[in-house]
Amino acid sequence: MSNHFRSIKPEDFPTCARILTKAYSGEPWYNTWSHDDALLRIEAIMSGFSARGYVMEYNQKIVAMCLGRIDYYYNNWRQFCIDEFNVLPDYQGKQIGSKMLTYVTDAMKQQDINRMFLITGGAQAARFYQHNGFEVSTEGTMMELVLNDLFLSLYK
Repeated sequence: MSNHFRSIKPEDFPTCARILTKAYSGEPWYNTWSHDDALLRIEAIMSGFSARGYVMEYNQKIVAMCLGRIDYYYNNWRQFCIDEFNVLPDYQGKQIGSKMLTYVTDAMKQQDINRMFLITGGAQAARFYQHNGFEVSTEGTMMELVLNDLFLSLYK
């Protein structure tokens, strides 16, 4: 049984879409993603020049992914925004996510990235990230502007 980390390839996108749909189907989100919506999200995240994506294979099967982008600021400040971090439910609680974060952290350090950040929901997810060294940020406030009622109906 071996773990292998690598950069994501376009041919991995359908497999990663299945991971995303399965990861979000359970606690704490209970989101019903279609495969097409998940695939579109992955393709959109990975379409930018600053996109970075990584997968973890366990026994030659992709079981986890981390997708995001590098944000560039003045004075050589760079940060990696994690847009998606998913582990197949059957592999959660087995240190797979922690190992994936360690791999991504090391990859970002090699690219002279100053900070990693993400937005997450649910206390369970927040505890996972805090256990892996993330802190609740006091820099800024998340803001949103609802543009149509469809969004509101999804969260009732």
